[in-house]
Amino acid sequence: MIVHARRYGTRGNGLVFLFALLCLPALLWSCSAGSAQESSESSPEPEAVPEEPAIAVKVSSVDRRAMSTVYSTSATLRADKRAKVIARTVGVIEKLLVEEGDVVNRGQALAVLEKVEQQIAYEAAHTDQETLERELQRAERLLAQHLFSQEEFEAKERAAEQARKKARLAALALERTTIRAPFAGLILVRHLDVGATVSNGSVVYDLADLNPLYADVSVPERHAALLSPGQHVRLLAEATDQQVEGAIERIGYEVDPATATVKVVVAVPPSPGLRPGAFVRVEIVIDEHPRAFVVPRSALVAEGRRWYLFRVKEDGEHVAKLEAKLGYEERDDVEIVELLASVGSTQAEALAEGDRVVTAGAAALSDDARITTETFLPEVGSTSAVEEE
Repeated sequence: MIVHARRYGTRGNGLVFLFALLCLPALLWSCSAGSAQESSESSPEPEAVPEEPAIAVKVSSVDRRAMSTVYSTSATLRADKRAKVIARTVGVIEKLLVEEGDVVNRGQALAVLEKVEQQIAYEAAHTDQETLERELQRAERLLAQHLFSQEEFEAKERAAEQARKKARLAALALERTTIRAPFAGLILVRHLDVGATVSNGSVVYDLADLNPLYADVSVPERHAALLSPGQHVRLLAEATDQQVEGAIERIGYEVDPATATVKVVVAVPPSPGLRPGAFVRVEIVIDEHPRAFVVPRSALVAEGRRWYLFRVKEDGEHVAKLEAKLGYEERDDVEIVELLASVGSTQAEALAEGDRVVTAGAAALSDDARITTETFLPEVGSTSAVEEE
């Protein structure tokens, strides 16, 4: 009986174990599903990261053109020839034929003096000359016939020569009653009026040759070595904002030891509004890069001693902050010689013509910042709105 009881008990345990094995996968799945449901109910879903707001900017395209380094200085225009036209005889001004600002030719009559006395003196001298010339001719005939001595003939000859000289002096005094221009030029100043008495040396007009005008410029020796006669020079008259082009006519050979400069003479063609004594700014090109990449000065942002610009990426919505190596500068334009490594990468792509760079609003940007060019508002305190390009 004991033996049978053990056999039955062993079989029953095996059935229980088999049932447990069959139910285990279902139990495990139920527990896993329950844990997952509890986990999903206890863990909140991650929130979406808000998109970075776009910063309004103004952009401009990179240009490619000639850029040069310029030596800038100032000078005063002067006339190459300037003279005071004076009276060369005594008299009273009868007529003034030209006025200030008139252009005259060489030898042109400018003023006429009363000439009654000079006319009488000329006629008297001319009459004496004719009388002595006839006496000399008669003496020649008598000398040929041996009816006149050699000494008497020579005396007649000397008298006739003196009469000729007196006649020439009288003609010269008569001619000098008309005051003429010594060279072609412009009347700058009239000093006397009709009726004024003049003597030998009285100034009647100031005359200057303004074609061309000249500007004497002192250029540092190191720059003067790069210049050549005929080279074009830009000049700006500050009083009228008038810009003209001149040319280097002469370069001095001596260096001023006090300033280490060389005198360079610039010829300026005649132009309305340019006058002797006018103050001008002079810009002489020292060197030129014919195919430079150029951006507006407003595209550059300074950080310490470094310069940066923001180039618009291909997607048109983000920018890359790039360090720039600068070259020549002309007014509001700057040459970009090279783009150095950008903030977000180890190497910057080379600049290309047509690339777009930020020219307004760059101060608020960082590398890879999101931008928009649809609406640009000027900074606070600006007196005028900036037009959208």
